[in-house]
Amino acid sequence: MRQAKIKPQSNDLDPMYASLQHTARFVWDNLVEVVWISLAWFLAALPLVTIGPATVGAYRAVLSLREGEADGIDRSAVLETVREGFVHATLLSFVPLVLLVSAANYVLAYLASGAVTAGLLGLGCLYAGLYAALVSMPTLLGLAAGKPVLEAFADGYRWTARHAVGAVALGVVTVVLFVVSSLLTVAVAVLFAGVAFALHVEFVANVSAPAEATPVATEVTDA
Repeated sequence: MRQAKIKPQSNDLDPMYASLQHTARFVWDNLVEVVWISLAWFLAALPLVTIGPATVGAYRAVLSLREGEADGIDRSAVLETVREGFVHATLLSFVPLVLLVSAANYVLAYLASGAVTAGLLGLGCLYAGLYAALVSMPTLLGLAAGKPVLEAFADGYRWTARHAVGAVALGVVTVVLFVVSSLLTVAVAVLFAGVAFALHVEFVANVSAPAEATPVATEVTDA
């Protein structure tokens, strides 16, 4: 399958602020498609175990809109991407879920017994679960772009390690979008996923652009 390119948008402003601006423009220009992406993701992710494949499909739909691959969303590309990455995306989405559930169990055990070991394990699992959730965003985006699973995971891990502050900021903004859209009831189904995943694609591209440009500049200098 042909890999989709995540094209950066040049901007001298703060990456998150610039990404929010570009995302707002993207959502306005593709409002109907964004609503369809959000509805499809919401319905596909309802069983929870399918949240990984649903997210990969939503990312692929956003990428197809950004690249102008088809008149609107390239549905055949979305379905093919979900089919090829279904198992891997499902397993990847389980990792943060299992860690966070384990953290909750350890915290409850600590509150019930006061055991220090349970408290430390709870904090450790909580940290690992949150970090795994941050890594999963660029990793699933890599799968949506057509990367093999090992390459997508390696790139996602490296991106999160190199841009830890940006990854946390992206996670916080995503949670805020979910809370706000949930308070607006129907908005969580018709807008959240499309807006959030469009922001993820834009932010990862913007933040990655300087790092990707560095090797090229080095080669020119050496020549």
